Amino acid sequence: MWGDSMNIAIVGGTHGNEPVGLEVINALKNKRPEACIHKYETFQGNPKAFEMEKRFVDCDLNRAFGKNGIRKGYEKQRAEQLEAQIKGHFDLCLDIHTTTTNMGMTLILNNTHELTQRACAYLKSQFTDIKLIEEDILDEECNHLNRLSPAGITIEVGPVANNVIRGDFVSKIYEMIKSLLAWDFSPEGICLEEVEYYKVFKTLYYPEESGWYIHESIENHDFKEIHPGDILFINLEGDTIKYEGESAYPFFINEAAYLKNKSAMVLSKKLKGF
Repeated sequence: MWGDSMNIAIVGGTHGNEPVGLEVINALKNKRPEACIHKYETFQGNPKAFEMEKRFVDCDLNRAFGKNGIRKGYEKQRAEQLEAQIKGHFDLCLDIHTTTTNMGMTLILNNTHELTQRACAYLKSQFTDIKLIEEDILDEECNHLNRLSPAGITIEVGPVANNVIRGDFVSKIYEMIKSLLAWDFSPEGICLEEVEYYKVFKTLYYPEESGWYIHESIENHDFKEIHPGDILFINLEGDTIKYEGESAYPFFINEAAYLKNKSAMVLSKKLKGF
């Protein structure tokens, strides 16, 4: 497999209010990078949601795949179309997203395929500011779009407000994908045992009663370690709620898309070696 030409699917706009990915795939569609040695095709994930400037129309397209996928309405139709176009035709799927949180450049692994791990390790070696995240739900249990191919990576960058295009992130993602398209996927020089990454273990929720806010020591400080006794939440009276769990690295802190479910942040452990 290594060194051969890969078939790579590149998706932007899986969420209709995240246009940064569409800028990237339009650039790749209009002009093939000179050093590219792989076959690739670009896909707009959710055209109707983009027209409506909404995350989705009837259900989340990025939760619509695999055995645990949930499909209804327009996204059911679109998921079936993407499945027919991508599944069985591509080795690797890159799905481009943005977050309203201060996560910077991150790559999310929701599968344990060696091609996924090596691609992430390579990109981290080339772009040192990238952080790698491995989710807690992996492989066949995962319902994300990039699972349409054997290997898949979610590219997640932020902070970017919904329906806003940040040129710096467009440029960074474009350069990252261009570098991957020029790499021969050789295992040479890639040591998976030395790769640093964050492993998700828990989602932390807001208190049930309203009027609590994430404390300023944590807000906007994605990947800053928190410890037992650190203040998590505060209200207008100055009352506080402290963290009681094991030390962790939070991210997706106060993500706009997750507030409906009262998700305050995702907690992870820092590990080394896939």
